[in-house]
Amino acid sequence: MRRYHSHLGRDIVLTGGSARDLEPGQFGVLAIDGGAGGWSVVHKGPGGDVVDLNNEMHFETPEEALAFAKELVEMLVNPGDGPSY
Repeated sequence: MRRYHSHLGRDIVLTGGSARDLEPGQFGVLAIDGGAGGWSVVHKGPGGDVVDLNNEMHFETPEEALAFAKELVEMLVNPGDGPSY
């Protein structure tokens, strides 16, 4: 799997578990315990703060986490297209 992705103009970076290499504004798909503990999705804000976007839920594969990150990007770009409950 590629390390760098772009979706609707937003960068998504797969990394070995640290968000420190992310640039402000980038999304990250982070390996937890080298991937053995699952995968997490984060966003690094303009001030350098990193927020875990999937709360306590972890994904089993990087592909699942990447798909989730892409859904989040789509909601940011097209906020009116989200699910209607």
